Amino acid sequence: MALFIRYHSEKLCVLVSSAFKLSQLTMPKVSMYTRTRIELLQKEGLHPAGIFKVLKREGLSVSFPSVARIVQKLQTTGTLANLPRSGRPSKLSTEAKAFIDQQMRKNDEMTSGQIQKKLEKRGVTVSSSTVRRSRKEQGWTLQRTAYCQLIRDANKVKRLEFARHVLESGDTFQNVIFSDECSVSLEQYRRTCYRKIDEPTKRKPRPKHPLKVHVWAGVSRHGATKICIFDGIMDADLYCNILETTLLPFIREKLPVHRFMQDNDPKHTSRRAKAFFEENNINWWPTPPESPDLNPIEDMWHELKFYLESKVKPRTKQELVDGIKKFWERKVTPLKCAKYIDHVLYKAIPAVVEAQGAATKF
Repeated sequence: MALFIRYHSEKLCVLVSSAFKLSQLTMPKVSMYTRTRIELLQKEGLHPAGIFKVLKREGLSVSFPSVARIVQKLQTTGTLANLPRSGRPSKLSTEAKAFIDQQMRKNDEMTSGQIQKKLEKRGVTVSSSTVRRSRKEQGWTLQRTAYCQLIRDANKVKRLEFARHVLESGDTFQNVIFSDECSVSLEQYRRTCYRKIDEPTKRKPRPKHPLKVHVWAGVSRHGATKICIFDGIMDADLYCNILETTLLPFIREKLPVHRFMQDNDPKHTSRRAKAFFEENNINWWPTPPESPDLNPIEDMWHELKFYLESKVKPRTKQELVDGIKKFWERKVTPLKCAKYIDHVLYKAIPAVVEAQGAATKF
């Protein structure tokens, strides 16, 4: 009789163990309500088969292997809670992990192989994959490098003073004309596109040295100046000629009382340019150097290039020029200019103060 009981007890243990392994592989997670119900029925003295029948009558969706697994856990541990697991010991000590974090903060471009060699010099021998895994667990992730304007320390002070003055004075840039020039290349495609996962990448032709033109313009809360499209290198004489045909008519018509903002390019601050400002009563408003994030027309240039790449897709110089003119005539409204000016006023300038004059994300 004792042998019979022992044989069947061992057989039941094997069945329960097999059911436990099978449920781990195939069965979905059991709800907390069902687990609690199994616990109550087990305390009433029911065996797994009896519990399974009761749950089935109550309409609870659970398999017998899952019931057997939960009953076994209750008999072994006395609780349904997840118990702490020992797991495999880490190959890296706390000091080694701190060293990896320190090296990454010192140089965020350091590879796992370079860190591995530094660890070997400290007597810690691990693989580069272990270093990679530890670095990921500490929250380090790979991304494309984000670039920003290079700003020297002296100019950080000037940027901070300018931003604070704007905020303290309550300036809304109501009479400011923001100007700049940029180069526009003959681009037919956007920098990103989609493809089907099971299809090869579609190659898009791109010349090594694409044709480009240069544009100059100004924007204000009262609208934009005419845009000037030109080839070649701009010098002080060409700059003054451009201002004479674009800026002066806009000032006479829209903003007799104004402030004219430009960057600190040498041709903009040359003696020839200063004399032109004085002769034509242009009120040049000096602003801190190395500050493209404080000029709203930079966002307009970005939208212009996106428009050309995605809508116009020019194939010739004439198509490129026509696309630029079309954008400036139809898209650049006083409302859009005001939107970009508000972006600088309410986002970029407070960010400059917060960064203590350093570069911002804008």
